[in-house]
Amino acid sequence: MNQNNPQKERIFPFVWPWKGASNEQISFGQLIRLKSFSILYLVIIWTIIGVLGFASTRNCEGTWQLALQCEYAFWVKNLTEAPWVFIRNMFTTLFLHNGLDHILFVSVLGVLVFVQSHEVIFGSKVTGLIFLSAYLTVAPFFGVFYNVGLHFFPDSEFMLFAFERNWMGGSIGMFQVYGALATRSRKPWIMLSMPVLFEIFNLTVLGIDLHISLMHVMATGLGFLISYWFVKR
Repeated sequence: MNQNNPQKERIFPFVWPWKGASNEQISFGQLIRLKSFSILYLVIIWTIIGVLGFASTRNCEGTWQLALQCEYAFWVKNLTEAPWVFIRNMFTTLFLHNGLDHILFVSVLGVLVFVQSHEVIFGSKVTGLIFLSAYLTVAPFFGVFYNVGLHFFPDSEFMLFAFERNWMGGSIGMFQVYGALATRSRKPWIMLSMPVLFEIFNLTVLGIDLHISLMHVMATGLGFLISYWFVKR
């Protein structure tokens, strides 16, 4: 971790994608070394799009590309129907995206703003672990939540909807990293309030699913707590 970082003095400790932790100019070689996780993740997700195209949250029978990506996306039902697939897909669903808006959201706002800023401050290993841990915490939590919820409320449209589609993409990873980055903010509460306001806008104006908003907000809070523990240690 880079402890000598003036970003702590700022409310939003973001850095430009082509610069170092203090927004200083760095060489191309330094950029590759300091932001290797961000670069690798972008290469992987855009390569998948180039080879397989976009995935689908519901249409799994149109082409073999759609079927393959559905097989490796996160399905809530797999917790009870195929537990090993449920576990496997926690490590694969983060690389799949279902549309241009989806992958641009993750790539531009997520990686080029949040993730690479965190990475150049905290290091690639810490950033990668925090990003990936979202799929080992938030994802299984909601998997259990919806399965248990459906057991007790079998007629709930909210619970049933979670089983009607798959869930994919890098957004919960990026929000978890964003929450972790808030530990470097002069006013963490301001940073942490932004995803809440963003999701309220998504719900009331864009009509996004509440399920997605809940995952994003939980990932943000969990990222902050995880990083706060590491910083305090």
